[in-house]
Formats: sequence, C-alpha cells, structure tokens
Amino acid sequence: MTNKLTLCFLSLIALILITSGCSTDDEPTAPVPSDDSILAATFGANIDLSNLPNYANQPVPAYITKDNSGDNPITDTGATLGRVLFYDTLLSVNNTVSCASCHKQELAFSDLDQASTGVNGTTERHSMRLINTRFSAENNVFWNERASSLEDQASQPIQDHIEMGFSGEDGAPDLAEAMLRLADTDYYPILFKTAFGDPEVTETRIQLALAQFVRSIQSFDSKDDEGRALVPSDNIPFPNFS
Repeated sequence: MTNKLTLCFLSLIALILITSGCSTDDEPTAPVPSDDSILAATFGANIDLSNLPNYANQPVPAYITKDNSGDNPITDTGATLGRVLFYDTLLSVNNTVSCASCHKQELAFSDLDQASTGVNGTTERHSMRLINTRFSAENNVFWNERASSLEDQASQPIQDHIEMGFSGEDGAPDLAEAMLRLADTDYYPILFKTAFGDPEVTETRIQLALAQFVRSIQSFDSKDDEGRALVPSDNIPFPNFS
C-alpha cells in the first residue's frame, strides 16, 4: 500500500511539473532571440533600430517649395523598411531581380541599358531616375503616366510579368505569394512592426514603405543647385554660369 501511495505521489509531482512548463530533466530553455539579434544576423551593423539613418529630416534648400508626400510623410522606420524592400531580390519570382537591379544607385538610380532586364525578358522602356521624386509636381508616374502616385507605382513592377514576375499570369504566382514570402522571413515581421505597429505584410504597406524610401533619395550638389542657392529666384542669372 505504501509503495502504491509513493508511486501515485511521484506521478502527481511529474504531472505538476509538466503542466507548469517545467522539465524533469532540468534542461535549460533556449533563449528567444531579440529583434536586434535577428536583424544583426541578416544585416550586420547596417540596421540598428535604436539608431536609424535620418531619412525624415534631411536638409532641403529653402528654394525647394514642392513636396508630394501627401498622406505618406517620410519616417525613419518606414524608409528603412522601404530600403530593405528596394534591394531585396525576394520580390522577384526567381530571386534574381530587385528594384535596385534596374535603378542603380551609382547611376542616379537608373540604368545604362536602353531597356531594363527583368525575370522574363526586357522591359519596354528605360528605367527612370529616382532622384528628387519628392519634389516633383507631376500627378502621374511611369513613362506612360499609368500610376496615379508614387505609392500606386511602387508595387506595379513586382506584379509585372516581365519585370519581377508576381503577375499571376501563365502559371506564375501572384502578389499574395510575394507577401507570404516576406512574412515567412525572420526580419520582415520585425521591420513591418517597427514601421506600422504590427508585423502584418500588406500591399498597401509595401507601397507606403517603398514610396517613403524613394522620396528620401535626394541630391542638391549639382552646379545648378549651387548657382540657384546664390540668387533669390529662378529668373535671375546664376553667377556660377556664363
């Protein structure tokens, strides 16, 4: 009888340990990696959530009066997410093409080729430069002006069958598959949560982040900019030009 009571008591103790999450083998629980360590494993020191680049408050010359940001102002977190998306080949069906493949930083975010190369051939037109897009007064985007805003434009190359391939055409996956691909990584849920408050990956958020990053690409160090800074209006001759 004593042995039976002892066995029941030991079984009860084991059950309590199991249900309380304890291990009878005293094996240590693996620590949950932090957001910083996950990002460091992918990006090294290039992304530090506590010290992001200044995208939101870059200096702009006083003579620049246009700003088409509208309801999507640049934030450091949003533009950081946009930068990662811009350079990530995950946004193409075969993992070979990113936005930066056709918009090369060293070429003013454009391309030397007359027609840019995508996952299924070449595009119909040359890729457009992306410098100072924030300060444009144009209402439509693309060479044929088919997009009503930079946000509307941002996800269209991803869904183009030739460019990045998530078109849903001829057996190709659609944009939903691209979003699942992003959500399945370790780093995108962190970056989306940092930018938008939760880790959900949506087309709208991709558009907002990419548009913020593209608007953050600015340059005012040309000879024309230097001359304009020396005069009070566009109609006065710039002193650094003959």
